[in-house]
Amino acid sequence: MKCIYEGKVLHMMPIPSGIVAAVLTDITEDGKMAVEYRMISLETGQVQRITNSVYLLAKFGASHKSAELQVTNHLTCRTCPLPDGELFTVEEDFSAKVLDSDGFARWVGVVKYKGEAPADAVFDGKHIWVSFTENNALIRLDPASMREELRIGGKKGETGFCSPVGIFAEGEELFVSNSNSHQIWKIHTRTYEAGEYITFDEPVYDYCKCHGREIVLLESGIYDL
Repeated sequence: MKCIYEGKVLHMMPIPSGIVAAVLTDITEDGKMAVEYRMISLETGQVQRITNSVYLLAKFGASHKSAELQVTNHLTCRTCPLPDGELFTVEEDFSAKVLDSDGFARWVGVVKYKGEAPADAVFDGKHIWVSFTENNALIRLDPASMREELRIGGKKGETGFCSPVGIFAEGEELFVSNSNSHQIWKIHTRTYEAGEYITFDEPVYDYCKCHGREIVLLESGIYDL
């Protein structure tokens, strides 16, 4: 396991050539966070400082200028691309939207579970999955109706969830990063078989596969497995 970025990372996203990340660089005297953006090339290992616009392009897609106007906080909101250039967004106040290919809302609603907003969202090719850290749950949404179809977990320790944060989908598998147990769990979305995939020595917040590599976001930084 190789560290490719050391430091406090608030969010990471895979792109074809590597990783785009929002990183914490300082906390001011009045408690405000100073955030910068980095692009990490998995081809060269180079870490490059990038502009806010490049980060927004990675997060919201080609229509990011319109899309970012549809959300309250572009840093803390979570997004996942849908078919036909659409985008699902959800924020800390539970507000959720499906944006069309031009970046305008075609659906507006609320996504929450027991008073908690989703920590992450992913599209597996058929459904939207959202994670709930405090309630140890994953919920599956129908992207057509945006109604809840299925819930996994919801109780402490059930299905091995222990403060799930990031979700990554590949084929019929979900990779769930459990921050408190320091484990990534793998769930089959057809059979719902679940099991431990990998365990770390510190909290794990996200996982993805990119450029033929496995990348994890741990408390101390971003690592290439």
